[in-house]
Amino acid sequence: MSLRLHGQPWLVAFLMFASLESSLAQQAPQTDFSGVWMVSGVGRGHPMSQWVMTELPFTPAGREVFDNNIPGKGPRQTPPALGNDPIGQANPPGLYRTLIYPRPFEFVQTANKLVQTFEWGKHWRTIWTDGRAVAGEMVSGPYWYGYSVGHWEGDTLVVTTNNLDGRQWIDEWGTPISEFDAVIEERWRRVDSQHMELTITVKDAELYAQPWTSVSINYSLQGADSNASEPLEQIFAPVDEMLFNATVRDPSANVAPKP
Repeated sequence: MSLRLHGQPWLVAFLMFASLESSLAQQAPQTDFSGVWMVSGVGRGHPMSQWVMTELPFTPAGREVFDNNIPGKGPRQTPPALGNDPIGQANPPGLYRTLIYPRPFEFVQTANKLVQTFEWGKHWRTIWTDGRAVAGEMVSGPYWYGYSVGHWEGDTLVVTTNNLDGRQWIDEWGTPISEFDAVIEERWRRVDSQHMELTITVKDAELYAQPWTSVSINYSLQGADSNASEPLEQIFAPVDEMLFNATVRDPSANVAPKP
């Protein structure tokens, strides 16, 4: 005996429910950021910064700091040995320069926090999502990677980061922040299963006359077949940087070896 299914009310209801469930799953906010990610398409910004396509709204003090930052990369590049990039002395790159640099990082996500582990410098930072307030001025700070508190707005992770060390540049081109006034809001969103985007809004009354917001920075999820699927150790060891300065950076600019 054959079982005739077509036209049965229960089957129609089942198929409608399955279709609705699939549709809702596709529309559900993608709030799982776990995985290894790599930035893509960075470096085409305005001559002032990799983060924007327009001029930055510097205060006079901000413009002075920016002009005094002499990068070895970008539109204002000079031979690195003649510049003053903090990286040249094996200082940490800092949070935002790391986020825009083409090296992988991993998001490790729990119920109360997300942790980003960075290949570049072998550093990490914690984004607390347990409901705590944004930190005030911290006696033990400031930090090269700041202090970060986040919350969810639908499928967007909104992160406020402060207590940043003002000696860092926030990109390769010398974009500055101040040590006491800088508060940066990040908005992370997983666009689809393979892509994520980030924008930052910089509030820093000492260096910028008004807040400014970056272009969208895009990241791709790294698969098992990618060379970047597992972040490796890449540490700025002063002994290695001194050797690089002596053998590559200084000779390329005809700079006499340092005693």
